Amino acid sequence: MSLRGLINVRIIIAVILILTLGGLLAIWQARQSVEEEVNSSFNLALQMIDLGFNYPASRVVSEQHWMRQLSTIQKTRHIHITVVKDDGSESEWLTEQSEPELENMPPYWFKKAVTSEYPSASYNINLMDGSSRTIIIRADPIDEVAEAWAESKAFFWSIVLMMTFIFVAINIVFQSMLRTVHAILAGLRRVESGEYGKKLPNFRISEFDAIATEVNNLSDALDSARRSNQALARHTMHIQENERQTMSRELHDEMGQSLTAVKAMAVATKQPQARIPDIADSIIEICNHLSGVVRSMMRTLHPLSLSDLGLSATLTDLVNEWLRRNPSLKVELDYDETIDWLDHEVAIHVYRIVQECLTNVVRHAEATRVDVVIRRQLHNMKPWIVIRVEDNGSGGSAEGEGFGILGMRERVESMGGHFKFDSLPGKGVRVRASMPFIEKQDEK
Repeated sequence: MSLRGLINVRIIIAVILILTLGGLLAIWQARQSVEEEVNSSFNLALQMIDLGFNYPASRVVSEQHWMRQLSTIQKTRHIHITVVKDDGSESEWLTEQSEPELENMPPYWFKKAVTSEYPSASYNINLMDGSSRTIIIRADPIDEVAEAWAESKAFFWSIVLMMTFIFVAINIVFQSMLRTVHAILAGLRRVESGEYGKKLPNFRISEFDAIATEVNNLSDALDSARRSNQALARHTMHIQENERQTMSRELHDEMGQSLTAVKAMAVATKQPQARIPDIADSIIEICNHLSGVVRSMMRTLHPLSLSDLGLSATLTDLVNEWLRRNPSLKVELDYDETIDWLDHEVAIHVYRIVQECLTNVVRHAEATRVDVVIRRQLHNMKPWIVIRVEDNGSGGSAEGEGFGILGMRERVESMGGHFKFDSLPGKGVRVRASMPFIEKQDEK
């Protein structure tokens, strides 16, 4: 069911309940009102009879006298008077009594609901001709019931009119809200389809305006992330091509020339006057050089010592290599031994982050000191690996992160971690990364 249908159904149920309760209340009030009014009129009529016919039983009155008295009593509302004839039958006394008009008569069920048993009384009157008359006075609520019915109908239709007005007003307001909801849904569909350029407008309702603002912010964030991912993907492919070109050049320059030299020396050993010891020393020197080139290439592609010796030894070797290349740089490496229990996937991320940080320090920071701290810490009762790299270099702005920073951020966030990069002019660079500590599984 739609939201509109659900609200309309609930409004209709509420209207039915209100009308039912209002109807029951109106009937109860009408019953009380009819009973009080009829009893009051009946008691008044009895008092008038007591005053008008208060004489000794031996006294006789003329017919004109008692008829005049009955006419006075008959003016009291809600009273029905009958006279008992000599044969025992009753005749109506309707000199001024009138029934409600037929169109104003209440329905049978309403009369049954608001009426009850009402009292009656009889009086004997001795006439001058020696005869006597008996009058019977009964409470007659029909005109009061008719008035109660008219008031109840007015009350009922006023409730119907009021609820109709409320229903229409709610639907008008709800229609405006639905247009806003449809606009927000259309904006979300555009975000889902990758259309981040078109923004949602401002809305008069503060809650909807806040939702629209968040959707627009989400669009901006997704658009920025898409552009960053596209740029990072292009940069990654560029790096791959550069690495392949570098490897091809090193293989050609180093391996190719060295192998050519070794082959030439091997051919020279066949000559009768060849100095075998000198040629052998040259071949050994070339082989040592080739071993260094191969180790450097292997370290660049993937640190094999990570699997054999562990993360701590691999990081130590990485730092020593940078110190060898940059004697003026001081690197302090601080870690606990638990890092050797890291899963290989997490360990390679830690290694690449430290490697990227040291590369940035040497290329851009102009620093003389770098502190690298790697610790296992508890966060929300769960172990995390925390990496902190700080230098005393020139620093700069943290805005517009380069591809190296983006690459580190991608590594950390892909593991469900957090990455923070701070850089201020003259205050160096601080990199903080944290990832879940995943222990490596024993190989079976």
